[in-house]
This record gives sequence, structure tokens and C-alpha cells, in this order.
Amino acid sequence: MHNRAGRRHGRDAVVAGARARLGSEQAGQIATKALTTDGLRPAEREAFWRHAMSGWRRVTIAKVGAGTLEGSIRSDRIGRLLVAKVRSTAQDIRRTPRDISPSEEEYFHVLLVASGAGRVSQDGRHAEFRPGDWVAFDSFRPVQLLFESDWDACSLSFPRETVQLSESERRLMTARRMDGSTGVTGVVSRFLLDLARTSEHVPAAQSEPALRQASDLVASLLSDYAAPSEAARGCRQRTLMLRIKDYIGQRLCDPRLGPPEVAAAANISVRYLHKLFEAEHHSVSQYIKGLRLERSRRELLDPRLNDRPIAAVAFGCGFGDLSGFNRSFKDAYGTSPRKLRTASP
Repeated sequence: MHNRAGRRHGRDAVVAGARARLGSEQAGQIATKALTTDGLRPAEREAFWRHAMSGWRRVTIAKVGAGTLEGSIRSDRIGRLLVAKVRSTAQDIRRTPRDISPSEEEYFHVLLVASGAGRVSQDGRHAEFRPGDWVAFDSFRPVQLLFESDWDACSLSFPRETVQLSESERRLMTARRMDGSTGVTGVVSRFLLDLARTSEHVPAAQSEPALRQASDLVASLLSDYAAPSEAARGCRQRTLMLRIKDYIGQRLCDPRLGPPEVAAAANISVRYLHKLFEAEHHSVSQYIKGLRLERSRRELLDPRLNDRPIAAVAFGCGFGDLSGFNRSFKDAYGTSPRKLRTASP
């Protein structure tokens, strides 16, 4: 990582920039902090980086190799959830017994690795990770994160009480490598990455729902390594619903999509699928139809698609016949697709 030409040098310039960014955030919505070694003299970077990395939780950092310690951190606090985007050089990050204070709030962390490779160690386990993986660890017990080269990652820190798992279950889940490119772990990874990348845009009113969904997903997936508790089973059920909805969303344009296909993809019975949707206050078919209608409404209101025939819009959204689409659309929105399109500016 290299300095950018033309930047002022010195810690004061960096801290002043961070404070300016803090002041620009909306009160009560998100607290944002941004720190970087860019613009600092080489002799200052190492001490500043150690200070920056210990600004929220005290850690012990050692260099790996002959390079210097440098990097950048941007952290967004969404209610009780902390999201940090970190880019840095090779280093050994440890949270030792001396770094841990009994008075600190306890957090459970998920690290999503965008680039670089390394190892996480906790509770007697070691897990190697590569780009696309994610790993979990606790902040209230000793842990080591070893990065062997330059790295880029997102960290999500959950208050311990929001990850609804027993202490024994939690200890079985730390230092586990999760492949974020396939299967259910891929669904969870996409959700967490989307949340991390758009964290500064999450409204204050959505901070707790976002925290609850994210912690449920993490707990559900990791609990496969432990004997499930009632809380874990509830988390897994919510994760199953998210996986089902992800599948439906990806195949919405297929007119053959219906309960039998969805149930088969989720490896559950059609009866159990209907039972899951009872809590949603609509059936599976109603949910699919609602998504198709909403997608068709957006396309009809999009001026870039004015030349696209209404029939093409209907079939492209998964409706099997035009007359059925017109009836359903009018029932849902009180007007016909044609009148909606001609009324839009």
C-alpha cells in the first residue's frame, strides 16, 4: 500500500479528516469513523495503525515480514451493530488476556474476506481462510488473526446477547471457515456483504431489524456445528425462509414456478412449505404473485421500457397469460397496466 502524492503529513491531518466525516453523519442514524495512514510519514504509520486498530477493542499487533504497518479503516455503527471495512498490510493481530477487560461489552464477530489469505485461531481451533470465505470469533476470549499478505475485509460485530446461542454452542462455532461462494453460506454471505456495503444508508428505524436478521442468519448457519437449542432452531427456520425467498426471487420469471418446485429446491415437503408461509400471512402462491406484480409495476413505470409491449412485460415477469395478468394487476393496484403506464410522466 502506498502513500498518495500531495497529502499533508502527520497524525493531526488524519484525525482532523476523521472528525470532519463524523460531524457530517445524521444524528441518531449512524456514527461513522474513518482513519487512514495515507499522508503520514513512514516513521509515524506503525504507531498510528496500532492506535487506530485499538480504538474500539484493544489488540496487540505485530508486523509480518519486512514491510510497514499501514492501512485504512471505515466503521459505521448501525444502532447496536458495528460494521468495519478494513484494508491493510500483512500483520499478526491478537487479542490477549491482557487486552481483554471484564468491564467491556462482549461482541461476536464475523469477518468477510475480500482479498488476502490468513488464519484465525480461537478455542483450540485454527482455520485457514481465503478470499470469499468468512470466519467467526469472539472478542471476549483470546483470539489470533494472522494475515500473511495485504488484505481487505469487512467485519460485523454483534452484541453477544443478539446471537441467540448457548455458551457451549458459541464455543463450538468460533474459528470456523465458511465458504461464501456456494450453498446456504453463499446466501448468508451475500446478505452480510450487502449490509456492510450499504451500512451508511440504513435508516435508524431499520437498525434493529437489520441486526436481528443478520444475527439470526449467522447463528443458524454456525449452529450446524453444535447440538441445536430452541433458539438455534428458530434461527434456522428463519434462514430457511430467506433461502426459499432467494430461490423464488432468482426464478420469478419462470411461469412454472410454484409450491412443488420451491419445496423440492428447499428439500422440504409442500405441506411444510405452506406451514412456513402461514407466519407470513399469505400463501406461497400469493407471495410469488405479489412479487411478479410489483416487478411488472416497476417495469411499466420505467420510462426506458416504454416501447416494451405490456404482454412482454407480463410474460417476462412470469405470468402465463395476459388476461390473468390484467385481472390480477387491477385487483392489486385499482387500475389497468395500460392506464398506469399512460398516467406516468
